[in-house]
Amino acid sequence: MQVSVEKLDDFARRVKVSVPGERFQEGIHARIRELSKSVQLKGFRQGKVPPLVIEKRYGQQIRDEVTQNLIRDTLTEAFQQHNLRPAHSPNVTRDNAAAGEFAYVATFDVMPEFPAIEVADLEISRDVAQATDADIDGMIDTLRRQRMSFRPVERPAQAGDFVAFEFVIAGDGVRIPEEGAERGLTAIGQKAVLPEIEDALVGMTADETKTISATFAEDYRDTRLAGKTASIEIKVTRINEGVLPDVDDAFARSFNIPGGVEAFRREVRANLERELGQALSARLRGAVVEQLLKKYDHLGVPNSLVTEEAKTLQRQAVAEMTERAKRAGQPVPPEPALESLKDIARRRVLAAMLLNEIAVKNSLRLDENRVRTALAAIASTYEDPSEVVQMYQQDQRLMNSLRARVMDEQVAEWVAGHCKVTEVERTFKEVLQPGA
Repeated sequence: MQVSVEKLDDFARRVKVSVPGERFQEGIHARIRELSKSVQLKGFRQGKVPPLVIEKRYGQQIRDEVTQNLIRDTLTEAFQQHNLRPAHSPNVTRDNAAAGEFAYVATFDVMPEFPAIEVADLEISRDVAQATDADIDGMIDTLRRQRMSFRPVERPAQAGDFVAFEFVIAGDGVRIPEEGAERGLTAIGQKAVLPEIEDALVGMTADETKTISATFAEDYRDTRLAGKTASIEIKVTRINEGVLPDVDDAFARSFNIPGGVEAFRREVRANLERELGQALSARLRGAVVEQLLKKYDHLGVPNSLVTEEAKTLQRQAVAEMTERAKRAGQPVPPEPALESLKDIARRRVLAAMLLNEIAVKNSLRLDENRVRTALAAIASTYEDPSEVVQMYQQDQRLMNSLRARVMDEQVAEWVAGHCKVTEVERTFKEVLQPGA
């Protein structure tokens, strides 16, 4: 086998590989012999199909298969011979001009040759927190509100009530709707409607009518009202108050938790502690990455990986903008320019490479128990955790992403154990509900 390596830039390489054509032909003949023993064709006994029939029926499939296998095997040999570490799957092109030989050209970027990654001088702020009894009570209260029932009341509406109402908007020659009235439903205090409407509903009773004035935002979804002031006539049609269920054995059983209220509280605590642990691990990873990038930001990374990461960020941004626009009833904004995302993409690629380098140089291995714990934490936030676990187990892409995240968190833990760490006490809400 002949191999030549051409350096195109700091990371890009072009590798030319050629092997005698006989090796390719031998692979074809060997595959034909294998198929002739196993394939079943009408008119022939199994194991007795002539090679010419196999070649006629499966020739192209065999050539493609042997080509892929030969490229894979010889390219692996070439990488080992020349100490090449591809950063991604090579782009391979056959060289059919090489008479009597099986030849191809592979182009790819190589992983950078990092210096020793020293972490002893890093200074990391590590958040620590615990789930308290008050946090458990708060989560149980949230679960009670999710199982809230409703009953009609005759009194004036107050905070927390669900109020059904009709309304008409009029102003500057516009009436919405053109005939009749629109219907609305809101929970007072959740800020799901215009603040002027929510304020007006407080104290109103069923069948009461009130007219108010409201100013609409400049980006309001109906351009006829955007940035303008209009009058709104409101009529309350129904007031319901929420009734929270008691925290008793029946309530616990509604979550498929046997053993009564105490068992239910233990389960809630376990879920919160698992979720808190994952959040703290993610924060530690972020703190470690921030310090690693500050120290090693001067290192270069392959442009191809930066471009691919920028494309991923672009797709994510488009998906998020589309979803927000859909919810707001507004047109989807134009996608962000790829070039504008390359700086953050480069930092993400460099961060991943630095973490990987630390893992490799220090022989860190993925802890499958941590993967299972992470998956359980994700699943616990859904009504049927077993369905989520099954979904992950059946989707290799999801599992690979989860394993990569857990491996990064393990590396961050290792770094924290070998550098200067200052612990910062946080509350459960500060970690899980920042800004709340």
